[in-house]
Amino acid sequence: MRKKVKKIYNYLFSIIRAFYWKFLSNHKIVQGKPNITCKVLCLGRGKIYFEDNVQLGYFPSPFFYNGTIYLEARSDKAFVKIGKGTVINNNACIVADCYENEKTSKSGILIGNNCLIGVNFKCFNSDFHSLNPNDRGENIKYDDVVIGDNVFIGNDVTILKGVVIGNGCTIGAGSVVTKSFPENCVIGGNPAKIIKRLEI
Repeated sequence: MRKKVKKIYNYLFSIIRAFYWKFLSNHKIVQGKPNITCKVLCLGRGKIYFEDNVQLGYFPSPFFYNGTIYLEARSDKAFVKIGKGTVINNNACIVADCYENEKTSKSGILIGNNCLIGVNFKCFNSDFHSLNPNDRGENIKYDDVVIGDNVFIGNDVTILKGVVIGNGCTIGAGSVVTKSFPENCVIGGNPAKIIKRLEI
């Protein structure tokens, strides 16, 4: 009986909390209807696309009660797109930005189909500031991040701008990914490197 009551409580808690955070989000930029079980905040002036059967948050898992999935397409031409069947665990931060110049094409973050992403995931398509200390607000670099289909990403992984991850890769917990990798690789470390290739 106690388990049943707890299950009902968690279900109602998730629905109420998801509704509250949806209210705080920018509805105009969101396309698609993911399955939301945790706090999710969608902000920015660009577009955030969810394909079918995307799941945001997971129970039971760390940060279910106190974590937030933060998604931002910061500028008009920035985008975040999450493919069908992808599951993003609690406490993720995904931010895309792009030049405001009208001649510049869109830039953003594309996550493929059927990916499994652990807690504390971070992904950015920009440095957001220049490396030059006298020029922090100018000459900011942007480059697309593309994560292929069926990619498994462990806990506490960070993926930085310009990275392309091939289909079927596994990224070990705590990795910082600063360069691209081909499909069907096991990747790990800081900076991440190929640990082995999968024979599929």
